[in-house]
Amino acid sequence: MNHYPTINRFVVTIFWLQWASTLLGAPTSQNLFFAPYIRNFSKQNYQAYNQNWSICQDHSTGFLYVGNSKGLLEFDGTRWQTYRLPKRQIVRSVAIDQQGKIFTGGLGEIGYWQANSTGRLHYHSLSRQISNKLFPKEEIWNIVAGPDFIFFQSFSTGFLYQQGRVRELRLPGNVLFLYAAHNRYYLQAIGKGLYELVNGQFKALPNTGQLASTAVHAILPYGGEGLLIGTRDHGLFTYEKGQLSRSNHAASRFLQRYQCNKALSLPDGRFAFGTILNGLMITDTSGAVLYSLNQREGLQNNTVLSLTLDAQGSVWAGLDDGIDAVAFGYPLKYFTDPNGQLGTPYDAVLYNRKLYLGTNHGVYWCDFPTSGLPVYHFIEGSQGQVWDLTVVDHQLLCGHNAGTFRITPSGGWEQLSDQAGGWSLQPLSSHPGFALQGVYSGLCIYRRNQTGQWQFSHRVEGFGEPIQEVWEDSEGQIWLRHAHTGVYLVQLSPDLRKLTKIKWAPVYSKDEDLKRSLGISGAIRRVFTGWNDEHLFLRQNGNLLVAKPGGLKAEFSISNFAWMDDYENIIPLDSAYYLLCFEKGYALLPRQELSTVSSQQLASKPLIRQLAVLNTTNNRYFTFRNETASRRFSPVLKARENHLIFQFSLPESIQEPLFSYRLVGLDEQWSDFSKQAEKEYASLMPGTYRFEVRSTSDGSIATLSFEILPPWYQSFWAYVVYLLILCGLVGMSFYIHRWQVKTHQAKVRQQMEEKLQREQEHLRQQLVQVQKEKLEQDVISKSEELANTTMNLIHKNDLLLKLKGEVEKLKDEVRQRQTVDQATGHINQLVKLIDSNISSRQDWKIFEKNFNKVHEQFFKRLLNQYTGLTPDDLRLAAYLRMNLSSKEVAKLLNITVRGVELKRYRLRKRLNLEPESNLNEFMMAF
Repeated sequence: MNHYPTINRFVVTIFWLQWASTLLGAPTSQNLFFAPYIRNFSKQNYQAYNQNWSICQDHSTGFLYVGNSKGLLEFDGTRWQTYRLPKRQIVRSVAIDQQGKIFTGGLGEIGYWQANSTGRLHYHSLSRQISNKLFPKEEIWNIVAGPDFIFFQSFSTGFLYQQGRVRELRLPGNVLFLYAAHNRYYLQAIGKGLYELVNGQFKALPNTGQLASTAVHAILPYGGEGLLIGTRDHGLFTYEKGQLSRSNHAASRFLQRYQCNKALSLPDGRFAFGTILNGLMITDTSGAVLYSLNQREGLQNNTVLSLTLDAQGSVWAGLDDGIDAVAFGYPLKYFTDPNGQLGTPYDAVLYNRKLYLGTNHGVYWCDFPTSGLPVYHFIEGSQGQVWDLTVVDHQLLCGHNAGTFRITPSGGWEQLSDQAGGWSLQPLSSHPGFALQGVYSGLCIYRRNQTGQWQFSHRVEGFGEPIQEVWEDSEGQIWLRHAHTGVYLVQLSPDLRKLTKIKWAPVYSKDEDLKRSLGISGAIRRVFTGWNDEHLFLRQNGNLLVAKPGGLKAEFSISNFAWMDDYENIIPLDSAYYLLCFEKGYALLPRQELSTVSSQQLASKPLIRQLAVLNTTNNRYFTFRNETASRRFSPVLKARENHLIFQFSLPESIQEPLFSYRLVGLDEQWSDFSKQAEKEYASLMPGTYRFEVRSTSDGSIATLSFEILPPWYQSFWAYVVYLLILCGLVGMSFYIHRWQVKTHQAKVRQQMEEKLQREQEHLRQQLVQVQKEKLEQDVISKSEELANTTMNLIHKNDLLLKLKGEVEKLKDEVRQRQTVDQATGHINQLVKLIDSNISSRQDWKIFEKNFNKVHEQFFKRLLNQYTGLTPDDLRLAAYLRMNLSSKEVAKLLNITVRGVELKRYRLRKRLNLEPESNLNEFMMAF
């Protein structure tokens, strides 16, 4: 919601003032130079209908309530809320009692609004307690809240609400509104005088019959016990000590012409009157008009339907079209140029007790200060764009589009230079008697001549940039602000003829240092130096912050559209005022009020208005009407309720407030101050948070703490379950591990056993193989041994045969040579010995034993299969198994080869071999 302050519009020529005074017969303001601040709220702002019939404030909360044609409006200082009556009637009247109940009246309806458990207003109707059959057709136009009663009235009926009951009062006829003054209550009966409400009855006031010819629209306390009576078309009356007197001063004449409709007593003794035809008028007790505010001066409409006074002393006016707030105590005082005579001011200066304004039309001056409407005088010859007004050595110098000029005390216009665009002229403390000026195309030097007059000296060589501002800091360094591209730090030659050093920077670094030292946060557009270490910070959003070391900080809400982009200017006029140049006028800021504003802003505390908890299934809203309610509220939210929207406001603030906020637990830094009055956070993690909001950097902080629970799977009991599950899993895993270990061990054992068995089998097989190989080796060995034995036998027998043969030969020789008997005996003995060693039975036994070892079971199998074999057959079979030839067998058997063949034949017969079968092969294969 945007509603920028409307700058008050004032007349600027004495001719218009004289014309208006003659035409309207109204007095001029005694202090129009200090006009009040007006803030406008249109129906687009409050989102309801045009007419605002009644208005009041709840002083316990600071909220404003308005009876609108659409319903009841509630304003919390930041946003508007509309509440409708049950039958959507127009809310004609609003009043608030001491308990904070909001009573409203409409067509055939009375009742009150009260906050429910969620903080929203809930309506309670009292209409069913009224038995008057005509009541449904009555409009309740007025409600008055007394100390222990509520009075509802239409123009023909009245109802008193006390102790929860409604009773009808007997009126002295058709009446207008009931008014409170000096803790007493008065009304006028139409066509009659005044009556006072006493103990539920109306008593006539003496000597008030003169009012019968008019309608009384206001009764205010006046003096000690008197009354000030405002009428529709007869002006003002006073009623003191039982006597009624008609006033004939300026204010009475004003109201007589423009029809008084509403009135208020202000805290300082002044009076505010709302009219039907010409807006709002403020008077003092003598009847002098202090302010006359209408559409021309900033109101949205000239018809005032209702008035109320807020806790800060500001007047709120419900209009026929809109709502306006008028802050008479607001420091900023605005001056505009509705006729366009002055133009747009760019600079100003006080000179010889006159205020000089440099505008795009020229130079104007007026007396300063003035108690009336300022009258501006034009300096002849100054037509055109004025950029700069500077007082140097009691001389007023003007930087102009056409050059630089001197304005004499008598109003003369003297040219000093024709260098176009004198933007900024600055005397140089480092070079007394000289001044440096920035122009459209570079820098110029001015010097003071022998007579003390300033005159143009020369241009600075080798530099042609457009320089909008020139200043010299406390260290004697010269700084230049380029019209478009930042700032330069420069150094001039001793003769000031040329630049010897230049360094560019995007911003003036000392402004950033100043922000940090004063604790200023947020984006700053420009910084201006004021009086007594005061600095004025122009924010990017247009607001103005005045700060100084020691804690003074006062911030003012100003529309961003009020300033001239790139040409913003704030001028310290004197020790009492700052002047702010705006696009359509200017404003004065009194310095003496800065400390008051700073104290008020430090004391002001924002209100966390609502917490919206959003989730996909159900949204919840918590509304707070005061700080106590928000401070006591500390919600514990579910994990899915982590999308939050905070709304906050600053009740009782006449200007549009600025806010800075942070969420402790998520943000540690404060946000920049802005007009944004709500903050949204989405997808917050579980945890404890504290939302904080402030309206000034050093002011009070409103807080709201809350906690977001973790999801069920992250809760304490979930972790207990997780722990139990973990323990179970650990136990189960341990059990499973043990089972797996045992299974693995059994498996390994089985595998080892199987492996062992395999290895044992392998070893057994290897052993068998080894044994077999050994046996085979043994067989081979035995075979070899048998063969050797056989061969030995063969050789032995062969040898013996040879010996026998030789012996036979010897025998023959001996027989021939020796005695036969003797030799024969010896030879026979030798032959016998040889015969006994040729194939002896012992040799066969040894052969048979070895043969059985090599050819195991050969004889047994042969005998089992072939019966009738003789030992000689077995012997021959053994020799044939050994693959011996017949010749070798003959030697072993000590027979001839023919004898061997005969034995082979008999053996074949016994074995039943076929003729073609080979006996050797058969024996070797058997």
